[in-house]
Amino acid sequence: MRRVILITALLMITSLSTIPLVSSNPQTDGSTNTISASETWASDGPMDGDVIISNGATLTINGDITMADKSSILVEEGGTLDLNGKLIGENLNAALRVADESFISADFGSLSGQGQLIINFDQYVISEQFCNLTINGQTTDVSGQSKAEIDVTYNGSPINVTFEIFSFILPEISTIQSRDVNGQIQTILAQDINQTGSSIAWRGVPSFDVTVEGTMTSDGGEFQGANITCSGECTLQNSTLIGSAPINVENGTSLTAETSSIIGSRTDEDIVLHDSAVINYDTDTMTGTGGTTDAWIRLLSQRIIQTNLMDAGATVHYEGIGWNGDVGDNILDENGRVDIGGTEARRIVEWLDGNGVHGMEDSEVLITLNGGVTTWSEGYDVLIDPAPTTPYHQVSIKLPFVSIDSVVPEDTSGTANKGLGVMVTVSNTGEAPVKTNIRCYEGDDLADTTTLLVSLEVDETKKLPTTWWANASGSKALTCKALIPVGFNSLSDTLTSSSGATSSEISFKEAEDSEDAPLILYGALLVFILIGTALFTRRSAASVANIEQDTEEKEYDDEILDDLDEEVTEEQDSIDGESDESED
Repeated sequence: MRRVILITALLMITSLSTIPLVSSNPQTDGSTNTISASETWASDGPMDGDVIISNGATLTINGDITMADKSSILVEEGGTLDLNGKLIGENLNAALRVADESFISADFGSLSGQGQLIINFDQYVISEQFCNLTINGQTTDVSGQSKAEIDVTYNGSPINVTFEIFSFILPEISTIQSRDVNGQIQTILAQDINQTGSSIAWRGVPSFDVTVEGTMTSDGGEFQGANITCSGECTLQNSTLIGSAPINVENGTSLTAETSSIIGSRTDEDIVLHDSAVINYDTDTMTGTGGTTDAWIRLLSQRIIQTNLMDAGATVHYEGIGWNGDVGDNILDENGRVDIGGTEARRIVEWLDGNGVHGMEDSEVLITLNGGVTTWSEGYDVLIDPAPTTPYHQVSIKLPFVSIDSVVPEDTSGTANKGLGVMVTVSNTGEAPVKTNIRCYEGDDLADTTTLLVSLEVDETKKLPTTWWANASGSKALTCKALIPVGFNSLSDTLTSSSGATSSEISFKEAEDSEDAPLILYGALLVFILIGTALFTRRSAASVANIEQDTEEKEYDDEILDDLDEEVTEEQDSIDGESDESED
């Protein structure tokens, strides 16, 4: 039994001896150190250079490490960084971004007596706008000033300052100082100022880099002045980040943040989620920079919408895009695409603001293919509601496809310049209705046919009668095609067959005497008119002659009658005279 216990103890000792328990210190000479086995930094001290934690290795930091400028820690895939201590950048450059109605409390301990309160601005409001601050009921205009010096009386209590600001650019305070009657100065750095309604901003570049492609866990750790990029799995618990925001969480990776504080960001957000990055952010236990600085945002790398409209130049109208809810118009490029994320603000599609309120854009995009006034104007568009919140989105607009099924003449032969009946069969095999003109050709030349205009619903077929006038004799064929708007460019090939449909060969002959027939007709008509005119004239002349003869005869008879009347009268007078004489 004792032998078994002894053997077991020896095995345990042997197995424990194989675990590398290495305690070491970081390099200070600016070199590159690759950690390939587990290692612990337990003591406080400086670091200058680059550290690479390779696959399978773990670096545990329990001490407070002061990082030289431009130093870095890279956690490769499969590597692990455990931070329980601090990583402190040599140079921190913070500023307090002051908003309207914000409040700061400058605490200089037991300082008493007359003196001045000095507020140093890294960024200040231009004189055309205004920035007022009020202390103990006294208001001072500090617009256009990089430094404000105000007489105050110190009594061992904090000096409270309230800001009233009307400006597109918010002022930023680098330090607050006190000057007593002896000229002694105390300084409070921006990150140490007690404030409400303001936010910490970090000027310039970060002091050092931490890039995580593997795993990083900070439990009780602290970062000061770090540039953190998470391309693997990152966890913050009971941790503090001072001037180490934003944390960039790359596409396809994740960040868990709880029971931690983020104080100060170099941008307007503490955490940036790129594309489809995942975040587990406990709003109940997390404290962010606050104020105008968002807790986190989702930023898309691009906002490309790909359509099937190719280079047709369709219009794009969008509303409610991005953090500002932009409204605007655009057109598709030569590949049928549009990027609605032309600015960073338009690529921010989701956020948690400084007050812990979650927000998303309320947006839509309308893409329209514009045809003619009467043809190809059936509303070829698509409404994307809500707008895509992914870097790339593909959408298909329903379009018609006009098929010229057949061109069938009524006969196998015809006569030049004489109409020949033709039946054109047209179908719409696409996904949208269409109204289009049909053009017919003799070879490459436009044929002389009646106009063809057709409206087709989806899967509808129509027969269109037309008349073809061949302009010369010979063997000819008629080809009919749908007329597509010129502005549709290469999209036309997806809307109809460019070859259309062609009839069988028709033999046209010259019309025999066909050109003299009108002359003969006109000549016959002229002869008929002349003959008619002659007959009418002759009859008219004869009628006039008869009337004149009747008139002459009547006049002659009247003269005879008049003569007879005169003779009778004379004879009667003679008789009457003789009677009178006999009576006497």
